[in-house]
Amino acid sequence: MGLLERLAIEKEDNINKGNNYVSASPKSDLREDPYKEIKRKIFERVVEEVKITNDNDEENSQILEDNIKQVVNSVFEQEAQYLTRNERNIIIRDIVNETIGFGPITPLLQDSDISEVMVNGVNMVYVERKGKIELTDVKFKDDSHVYHIIERIVSPLGRRIDESSPMVDARLP
Repeated sequence: MGLLERLAIEKEDNINKGNNYVSASPKSDLREDPYKEIKRKIFERVVEEVKITNDNDEENSQILEDNIKQVVNSVFEQEAQYLTRNERNIIIRDIVNETIGFGPITPLLQDSDISEVMVNGVNMVYVERKGKIELTDVKFKDDSHVYHIIERIVSPLGRRIDESSPMVDARLP
């Protein structure tokens, strides 16, 4: 019997006994991204207006980032005047990371204290920091988001990930 099955049985037993708790249950994180709709609109505009390439040289990345920021600021002026500067910066960072980076794990990859990033699912992103493995608060939108980012990482390396090969170990250049 697996851990999830034991937790489900324990939860059912506790509910039947009148307890409203389950020990050792995984935290459910049902937080909805408050910027989801505006990010969707911005992303659609970026795809329409910015020529995205896979050329990862620093100069090209900076040009792409500047073009993305122009589109984002244009959408902000038209549809999101209510956002604070900090909220706008968060959205810009997220859009740039999704477009030319590696999505929500980009900041982890840029952190020099982190020696390894392990993505085990939508809500399970671990890092190795100073020899210790820690669960992060990084979340993906859904399984296809995880797949898309992992595919972006492994395809330039000539690797693949699919149901027949669901695990991949890759090093970024």
